[in-house]
Amino acid sequence: MSYEFRNLKSFKLNDERVGVSFYYNNRRYRFFNSKAINENFNPNLCKDEEKKKQLDLMLNSFSKSLEKGWRPLKEKKNKLVKPIDIRFIDACVISYNQKIKLDYSVYYKKDLKTANSKIIRFIETNNYCNLMLSEFDSLIARDLINYISNSKRVQLNYKRTFSALLSEMFIKFKMTNPFQFVRLVKTEEILHKPIKDIKSVFDELYVENKNLHLCCLLAYGCLLRPHREIRNLKWDDFNEDCTQISLAGNRNKGKKNRIVPIPQFVQKYLKKGNSEDNIFSNNEYPFNEDYFKTLWSRYKKKSKLIEPDNTLYSFRHTGAINVYEKTGSLNKLQQVMGHSSINVSLTYLRGLGVKQLSVDDMPDL
Repeated sequence: MSYEFRNLKSFKLNDERVGVSFYYNNRRYRFFNSKAINENFNPNLCKDEEKKKQLDLMLNSFSKSLEKGWRPLKEKKNKLVKPIDIRFIDACVISYNQKIKLDYSVYYKKDLKTANSKIIRFIETNNYCNLMLSEFDSLIARDLINYISNSKRVQLNYKRTFSALLSEMFIKFKMTNPFQFVRLVKTEEILHKPIKDIKSVFDELYVENKNLHLCCLLAYGCLLRPHREIRNLKWDDFNEDCTQISLAGNRNKGKKNRIVPIPQFVQKYLKKGNSEDNIFSNNEYPFNEDYFKTLWSRYKKKSKLIEPDNTLYSFRHTGAINVYEKTGSLNKLQQVMGHSSINVSLTYLRGLGVKQLSVDDMPDL
């Protein structure tokens, strides 16, 4: 008698489990017990001697059942149904956990962390825990932005961060990103005010605080960024005679390796220490991110030389104007500022109020 099943046999796996297998309609089936044919054989629960007996009985039982017409049921594969929606709070958590693992800068990850915590607080405060992603519209997005701050500039920054944080979730669930429909009042462009009497300010800073004085010197003379570049400097970043600074791409905003010459008026305040030490703290750890902000705030309250619009970055801006006016070269400015492209340098100069190209500077024919 012929059957549509074949090759009925017992088997043993590497992990010592045993069972019965056969082919039916060109598909292999394996059973480790006999529940499928309503029998109670389970050799894998038995000791070695009994296991062989149980396996033989199970094989014989499957043979008889197949001869009598029993056939294995065809498994129904459940179709994977993509979710059409998700809770807004879950979308935020998933998005944050995914993005924080990506190769972003420490500063951008910090912005994402702050933005995520503020969204969660907004959700809890407004009882939006059961709000679905599809229900998160531009009106709620605007409420979220207004909840964060009344400052126009802060609102614009958070709008960009929130939109970036959740953009992939809106794409995944085929929804429109509501942040693109939130229209905020554009902030007026801030003109970075250069420091007028720069030498007198440096003399005053030297008396006020030596670390703050050196920070401002490096911002002006080497055009480094105070908080993310200067604060983290180690003596290993300086060459032997302290005439230049070398920063790897992962140490600066422009992501490019930078070699910056150090002017003589800065060199005289540098006394090289242990290569692994921070130049300000004199140990391997830099001061906290607010260290220079705090020192600058204290100094600014006392000084009569500093104007209201002057900040720590004003030293870098003043140095940039000096470089551009001396050289007239955008390429040199880009190089010394550590900008990623000429376009960034052009934008930067517009903000500094430096005289731009006129029609007379353009080519003749």
